[in-house]
Amino acid sequence: MKKYERKQLEVLASFGTDGALKPFKLIYKDRSFEITKVKRVRRHCPQEVGCIAPLEYTVIVDGVERKIYFEQDSNTWFSVKEVYIEQ
Repeated sequence: MKKYERKQLEVLASFGTDGALKPFKLIYKDRSFEITKVKRVRRHCPQEVGCIAPLEYTVIVDGVERKIYFEQDSNTWFSVKEVYIEQ
């Protein structure tokens, strides 16, 4: 059976001169990963987990496309991870 969990992330980000928030590094479980490219930013809530109108960032990390989310109401970053539950 599939289940999805919201995983909190530490993200280093900067504000550009246009006011846009741009993430450049992820820190997860004492490891850091450079975000080499931000491909897209849109307002989107993943249906698998609860959240309040986050911004979805499609980013490239270690050559792999990932989705991370910034929830403005709580000022938190997270990702969605699929976990398997044995029955």
